[in-house]
Amino acid sequence: MKPIQIALEYERGLHFDQDFTVANFAPQFLSHPLNLDERGNTKYFHREGTLHQTEYNSLRPLSNLNLLGMEFLKAEEISDKICSELGVLNIPISETGAGVTEINPAVMNRIYGYQTIFGDKAVNKLVRISGIHLHIDQTQERPTDQFNALTALRPTIALTSTSSISHLGENKVNCHRYKIIADPESGVFAAIPEERDYINSMEELERRDQVRHEKWKAEIIPYNQRHRKGVPLGYNLNSFLEHFPVEKTGYPDVRNRPKMGQGTFELRINDTAPLDITLAQAGLVLGYNRRILLENIPVSIVESDFKNDGKYQFHQNGVMLPNQDTLDYFTMEARDHGLENPQVREYLSALCEFAQDGLSVHEQHYLKPYFEMLASGQNLASQLIRMLGHKIYYSPQDGALANQFIWKKHQESVRLLEEKIAYPRGVFVCVE
Repeated sequence: MKPIQIALEYERGLHFDQDFTVANFAPQFLSHPLNLDERGNTKYFHREGTLHQTEYNSLRPLSNLNLLGMEFLKAEEISDKICSELGVLNIPISETGAGVTEINPAVMNRIYGYQTIFGDKAVNKLVRISGIHLHIDQTQERPTDQFNALTALRPTIALTSTSSISHLGENKVNCHRYKIIADPESGVFAAIPEERDYINSMEELERRDQVRHEKWKAEIIPYNQRHRKGVPLGYNLNSFLEHFPVEKTGYPDVRNRPKMGQGTFELRINDTAPLDITLAQAGLVLGYNRRILLENIPVSIVESDFKNDGKYQFHQNGVMLPNQDTLDYFTMEARDHGLENPQVREYLSALCEFAQDGLSVHEQHYLKPYFEMLASGQNLASQLIRMLGHKIYYSPQDGALANQFIWKKHQESVRLLEEKIAYPRGVFVCVE
């Protein structure tokens, strides 16, 4: 089997460098010459749902974490140069209430679809969050095992969470992002809930995706009878289908992307976070997949008469994934309380230790931030609340302090990685 490759989408938000409030400067940032290729297209950073968001996309899938880190640092240097000219900072955090963003007119065809099906309130919540999407090569030999193994990574939201303060200034959970996208009652997609269970075959997954697409289509057809303000009367089923193919419809935890490269699975659960946390998640996913697929470790799901039995195993002789009830329990604890629950910490520790052995000795340092958080029981979202203090409501000024806190963490992680892999600032970017 050839080396397994990974690529990332990394969403961030622009903020003014003087007060750390939202800056709707994405068009100016993205159109800067340093971010354009020879054809005038965006190369490193791309548009997202709002005018304050940017999204870095890996230029190519890679099987080496140090090369991945090198490409991230090059993009970081480009971002810094553009930001210094605009007076902004490109911070990896969702909105915290420090200023108001605007929806990007360039993505309205997708926005119209969401508004028609789920309503304006749902869209208003959806565009406030930023995340990390990780694409991993899809194995042709064991895709079902791979999908299920990735599904079991859901509690890693406790390792990446930075969204303890929502765009409304609330602190109801440790990870607002996952609550917004996945809560079956109050989440954006509650009207057509996602299926997040394990699968028995790829055919089952393909049927699941097709059923979801049909349900969304069914909501588009009669929309004129309940026309939503702001959605053009000319927006119809053909408009929807043009911008919502099956593989890009819905918000499952793991998205099947058969047309991307050789085919990828896209993990979509995690908050955006400083660079060390983002690359730690990449290391976890890559090492985990390497072990299971390259070492041909069998994967099964715990069978038990008890709903939440707490059983699982990550071992060279076999991986036993927790049953659905146990996985759901770990996920809700991770969403609501981060790393406070000792069972969640034990589960994530077992995952990290297993994945670490799938990384080379030159890559294992990428998991260090995870082991440090697991030892302390505090993720960045919890550290942020501890810094601000517990409050009923967090003001826009508090939100700005949260943005500043994450920015400092991000800067520290960039400098440490530059030293670790000897990145030569001023060399690559000057050549462009």
